[in-house]
Amino acid sequence: MPETLVPVSDFSPAKARLSELMTAVFHGHQPQLVSRHHGKEQMLLVRPDDLVAMLADRVLRVEATYDAGEVTLAIPEMGLLGFGETFDEAADDLLEELRAYAVRFFEQPALFLASSRAGHAAAILRFALTPPELQRDLLLEFKTTADLPTSG
Repeated sequence: MPETLVPVSDFSPAKARLSELMTAVFHGHQPQLVSRHHGKEQMLLVRPDDLVAMLADRVLRVEATYDAGEVTLAIPEMGLLGFGETFDEAADDLLEELRAYAVRFFEQPALFLASSRAGHAAAILRFALTPPELQRDLLLEFKTTADLPTSG
C-alpha cells in the first residue's frame, strides 16, 4: 500500500509536468500532493469547487436578533456582526464583515492558524472560495428552531 492515499509528485518533476497535473486536478477532479525536501514540505492541489464541496459541512452558524426595527445577524464564534433595518440589510452588512475577515485571515494565515481562530479556517476558506453571488446563501444554511427569513 502506498504511503499516502492521494497521488504524490516530487516538486521538480511536478514543475516539469505542471500542465499535466493541472489537467488531472481540474478535469479529472484528482487531488494531488506536491512534495519537496523528502516529504517534509507538502502542498495540496485541488479544484476550488471540489474543495468547497468537501467543506460543505462547515456551515456559518448565523444567529438573528430582531429588535425594534433593527435586525442583527451574528456569527458568535467569529465575533462578526451585521446590522440593518431589514434582514437583507443586515445580511449585506454581515457579508461585508465576512469578506473583510477572510481577507485578514488569508493575508496572515500563520498568525490566525496559531491562534484560537484556527477553527475558523475551514468555514472561512469555504466562504472565500464560494462565488460572491452565492455567498449570501451560506448565511442561510444554519437552521435553529426558528428559521431565518429570506427577506424583510
